[in-house]
Formats: sequence, structure tokens, C-alpha cells
Amino acid sequence: MTIAGCQISAQKTQHLEGKGCKDIGILLPATAAESGRWEEKDRHFLEKGIIEKIPDVTIRYFNANSNKELQEKQADLALKGGSCILIVTRVENEQGINIIKKAKKKGVPVIAYDRLIKHDDLSFYISFDSQEVGRLQADYVIQELNKGQEGIYKLEGIPNLVMINGGIDDENSHAIQESWFKRLNSYFQPEEFNQNKRLNLIFPRGKDDPQYFMPDWSGKKAAQKVNELLKNHQDNIQIILVANDSMANEIIGSLGDKRGKILITGQDGSAQSRKNIKNGFQGITIYKSSELLAKKTVELVVTLSEGKNTEDLINWDIEISKEKEIPSVILRPISVTKENIEVLD
Repeated sequence: MTIAGCQISAQKTQHLEGKGCKDIGILLPATAAESGRWEEKDRHFLEKGIIEKIPDVTIRYFNANSNKELQEKQADLALKGGSCILIVTRVENEQGINIIKKAKKKGVPVIAYDRLIKHDDLSFYISFDSQEVGRLQADYVIQELNKGQEGIYKLEGIPNLVMINGGIDDENSHAIQESWFKRLNSYFQPEEFNQNKRLNLIFPRGKDDPQYFMPDWSGKKAAQKVNELLKNHQDNIQIILVANDSMANEIIGSLGDKRGKILITGQDGSAQSRKNIKNGFQGITIYKSSELLAKKTVELVVTLSEGKNTEDLINWDIEISKEKEIPSVILRPISVTKENIEVLD
């Protein structure tokens, strides 16, 4: 062993090269400082699982530290070194496509890990259901809204709502966006649904407003935007729908004495979100188990390495063009509040 620094369609999974592969390239996108997960969780579980299941395996691990050009160079190193299966969480889609094209020339299958790479030659995609993430976050807002004065945040009248989403080039951000607006549209645009207005959306200006997408899921930029909005609205903001925990944590850290007085959501089930929820600073996180995600990815890698059929592992086909659906493994996330915080232990 070596470590170097929709529903299922009738479409049959293509036979892919990878049989006999004992050299696995893992390319993750960012350091723990950004997300608190890639180095601490995903790397650990992926490496551990692959080592346990594939004897005498070589793992070529790279982290791009959010640098798209660096990630492409790292992929070149993995392929040149002999990696015959790649697990890639791309920084940006453009570089992800370049990696797929280079891998295809060498007959190397690419597994897009937790971030879709939109290209017809992608071999597999594995992630959690991001639309469900958005639904669970929006449902928590509705739940607290319905509780009114009896809820944690004692929401009354027509609360002001802010949305803070992830990177605009990330398919997960758009899936979350779809669910947010689908679930909450009737609450802030009641004229379309013949009911009373219950939420006031002050940011973004609408579903297609690019300003509420934070580049690279930047917590710093998210906190800056929230504080700008608080200043412009005289601190009159009651709900902040935040797409993930790293941005939520930066926002919470910037709120001062307003911490715990604003409903804030998150995603990932990070260690910091656990603390924030226990302290009453964050209402909910959507837990996506990195251990489960890595386990399912390892199962796919092992099946490819053994030259076996992967169809039994696939539970979804993701359509990325009129001509192509990508065999995928889509997992269900879990909502976590103070009532079931032990899930994160």
C-alpha cells in the first residue's frame, strides 16, 4: 500500500476500463480551513476504505486548496504516475471537464465525488440529494414560522428573509435554490397563490439574482454580505437561509450580540455547526455523512477494480444532456436540530 501526497432508467451502465486497477487518484478541492470536511473526513474515509478493500493499492492524494489550475496539474501528475481510477471533487466545472478529457484518452474512469462535472464522458457521479437539502432547510423555516411566538425565534408579523447560496457554478447550489423557491415562493409571493404574505424576501431580488451566490462558497464574503444587509435594513432581519455550515459559521461569528436572535440554517453537519446548534446560534444543519459518501465511493472503486458490473450500485441516472445520462449514486441527507444533535456525535 502506498499513499502519495428522476429515477433509474433502463440505460445500461457502460463497461469501463479499471479492471485490475491498484492505483487510485483522489483529487479533493479545498483545505479544512474552507469547509472543515475534505481533509478531516473525506480524505480519511476514502483512504481507509480503499486500503482495507484493495490489497497493495497505491493512493495518489491531492488537495487543490481551491485553485482550479492547480487541480488540473494535480490530475496530470496522478495520470502520469499511473492512476487508473480517479475520484474528483472539482474546483470548477471547466477544469473538471479538462480532467475527464485527459483521463478518457488514457482509458481512466472518473468518479465525480459530491460535485457533478457536466460532461458526457464522466463515468459516475456520487453525492447527496441537494434538492432534499434545500427542502429540509426551507421546511425548518416554515416550521418555525408556524410556531410563531411559541418557537425558538418567536417569529411574528412578516419576518424579513435573506438567502445566502453557494458558488454559482456548482450544481448543488442550483439544486438548493430550486427547493428554496419552490417551498417558500407562496410565502413571499402570495398573489400567485391567493393567500396572505408571510415572508418578506429582501435578498436576493429574485431567483435569478447572481449576487446571492457566494464564489467558492466563501464564508468571508457571505459574512460581509449579511453585515451589509443588516446595516442597510437597520438590523431588521429575522431569517437567514444559508446553504452550508462554513458560510453559516462565518456569519454567526460576525453577528456579535445578535447571535441566537436570527434563524440561521446550514449544511454538512460540521463539528462547528454542532457547537453552534447546542449554543443556540444555528437552528439546523443538514447532515451529509462523509463516511457514508466515502463508503459508497469505495464500493464503486472496488467493483471497477475487480472488473465487475456496477449496475447494482447505481440508484439514479443524472441527465446532463439530451444524449447522455450519468450513472449515479444519490444518498439522502438528514436534518439535525438541537432535538437530535446526538446524530453528529
